[in-house]
Amino acid sequence: MSEYQYVAFRAVDRPLTDAELKYAEKQSTRAEISRWSFENEYHWGDFRGNVDGLLKRGYDIYLHYANFGIRTVAFRLSAGLPFPKSLWSQYIEIGELKCKKDQKGEACIVSLNPYHELGEIEEIWNPGEYMEDMVEMRRRLVVGDPRALYTLWLCAAMDDESVEPDIVEPPVPGGLSECVEEFGKFLEFFGLDPLVLIAAAEGSTDAPKQPSREQLYRHWVEQLSAAESKQLVLRFLSEDANTVQTEIMTAVQRGDGTADWPMVSPGRTFEKLLDRTSQLRTEHDEKEKKKRAAAAKREAAKKEKKRQERMKKMVEDPKSWLREATKLVNDRGTENYKAAADILADLREAVGGDEGEKITRVHAAHLAKKHPTLTHLKSSLRKRDLLE
Repeated sequence: MSEYQYVAFRAVDRPLTDAELKYAEKQSTRAEISRWSFENEYHWGDFRGNVDGLLKRGYDIYLHYANFGIRTVAFRLSAGLPFPKSLWSQYIEIGELKCKKDQKGEACIVSLNPYHELGEIEEIWNPGEYMEDMVEMRRRLVVGDPRALYTLWLCAAMDDESVEPDIVEPPVPGGLSECVEEFGKFLEFFGLDPLVLIAAAEGSTDAPKQPSREQLYRHWVEQLSAAESKQLVLRFLSEDANTVQTEIMTAVQRGDGTADWPMVSPGRTFEKLLDRTSQLRTEHDEKEKKKRAAAAKREAAKKEKKRQERMKKMVEDPKSWLREATKLVNDRGTENYKAAADILADLREAVGGDEGEKITRVHAAHLAKKHPTLTHLKSSLRKRDLLE
């Protein structure tokens, strides 16, 4: 198997400045680089740029995939983790899930880099498609959704070496089952079945009701004094507007609601979670199989009804349907040959008896003789027992 690597960065909060873009361009001579993204693929060699440097200079997300086992994502959080350390420390610093705080300021980089043996989890053919799922995960971290922490822990626990399968899960935040769609592809990227969130949510509570972004912004604005409002306008006019907007949005969305988020501690091991997930997958697949069978049955009944209606018309004017079969053959194409054979088979059944058998076999023989080189036509006619 040939080596393949994909490296990408994404700016979310704001575009890179001229100085930051210049720095990014120095990190690779081959990557496609813009103020919003940095992307490159490798079939030999490695990315030798400064990952932390790029995250500290404009980009907010780093994604690295290699088909020999590497699956890494890192998030730059300019305002730091919006959770008390007593909470986030129960999820982060497990295995290869790390949080590295800047020496100055509140910013930090949260990185997830579980190890997987080659072939242990399914290969990904287009890792770039997962970037939007990484953006959503970062957004959930920024707004202080503890379900994001739990999901990161799950992916860290899915490590072939550094985490033991009997590790006990941290507190389970309410509403995990609501995140299957939002976090599903993120989990798949790290080799987990999205139904693990359903398994984990068993016995937990619902998520607390969350205000909309508009409600949050409106409430925040209403709390500003006249002096604070003037200062804010001045900052927008004199500083980088994107940076100011990002700071405000982060401050507004962080809030202090994490402490009120319902949590339960079932005390399950990661291995038990995987076992329960496997059971749920079997049940889910069986239900889907029954749904598909029922849908196929309905579709077959619908087709049969149309066929019966068509055969009623055939009895009224058999010759017109012989001409239709001829036209299809003259138009060429394997699908047309099959359709012509279907018409003759239905016409035989519609007319019935020796007469139906005779007119359709005679016409099939005529078509085969007229087009001796059309092997697909003759094959279609033989499959419907219209030709010797």
